[in-house]
Amino acid sequence: MNVNQAMSTAAEKWTSLSTPRKALIIGGAAVLLIGLILLGQFFIKDEYVPLFSELPSDEMGAVVDKLEEMNIPYKVGKDDGDILVPENILYKTRLQLASAGVLSGTGKGFELFDESQLGATDFDRRLNYQRALQEELRRTIVYLDEVENARVHINLPERSVFIEDDGDASASVVLSLKPLAELRPEQVKGIVHLISSSVENLPVENVNVIDTKGNILSEGIALPEDAKGPLHKEQMDLKREFEKNLETRVERMMEKILGPNRTVVMVTANLNFDQREVSQIEYGEDGVIRSEQLVEKSSISEGMGGVPGTAGNIGTYPAEGGGQQSSQEETDVTRNYEIDQIEERVVYAPGGIENLSTSVTVDGELAADEVGEIQDIVQAAVGYQPER
Repeated sequence: MNVNQAMSTAAEKWTSLSTPRKALIIGGAAVLLIGLILLGQFFIKDEYVPLFSELPSDEMGAVVDKLEEMNIPYKVGKDDGDILVPENILYKTRLQLASAGVLSGTGKGFELFDESQLGATDFDRRLNYQRALQEELRRTIVYLDEVENARVHINLPERSVFIEDDGDASASVVLSLKPLAELRPEQVKGIVHLISSSVENLPVENVNVIDTKGNILSEGIALPEDAKGPLHKEQMDLKREFEKNLETRVERMMEKILGPNRTVVMVTANLNFDQREVSQIEYGEDGVIRSEQLVEKSSISEGMGGVPGTAGNIGTYPAEGGGQQSSQEETDVTRNYEIDQIEERVVYAPGGIENLSTSVTVDGELAADEVGEIQDIVQAAVGYQPER
């Protein structure tokens, strides 16, 4: 029996059926199809998981609007502030919302302590305080018009029973700025002092502020007032540019030897920006006669002859040649010498290297001889001098 014959036979049987039987068959088929669809949805349905929990009402509304705009299915959870999305698109949705800048933050501030936690230890309370403080500071920082988002990380030292052993705290702030936005130095200084004054035992110099591009915005903020200004900023830019040039040079050499993305290079240079002027005078051993004065004196004196006594005092005419003569000569020489000297004036330009430190981190294990070879290469690349 071919296909045409089978279709003809089926058509004849369907025609021979009464109307009620036809309706019954059609209804049964429809019910079976609907049942199969519902059964399939039951077994292959998407499981919804929390996208965000305990969101404030304003942030929750912004998230819902964005989900509807992106045509992403969602459900509102039973708990206040919970939004659920299918599990298979959870992380993708979070990334999309983060890149869209919908949320200013999802953490909790000091409202963490609104609910009493029975059985919480001192460590738990201290950790919650640190989390709450970080979130409160982050919320304050994002009020700046130029800041789109921020992360605050605070490192609180362990308390010691000895006051002198208490260490200083430290903090790092990562800023995500709005497009084409740039923070002024006084704004960065305000952020640094805000963090420093909000955390116990946190000096200004222990607060670092960077942006998402890795630029250190707080560099030089903690210096004294007389060391700031355009000149200091230019000096810090030159210092960082010099360090980056050395880092790039070493990284390129390491890539050729070890391969790409296997090394991290950090160079720290201490440059002396003092301008010096040195005058040096050298005196020679021999001098040159500048002037000379020569004075010569000569004199001749003739003595008288005679015998002492009365008889000798009677005047007589001496015979010719009977007296004695004496001569005297005197020479006086005055010489003035010109001093033989060499005067040298040297002006040292600012920016000299006082000391230079370089660290290289390599991904993987190296043999001892390889470590020595890398050290020699790095020293040659940065111009290593043992006395520096």
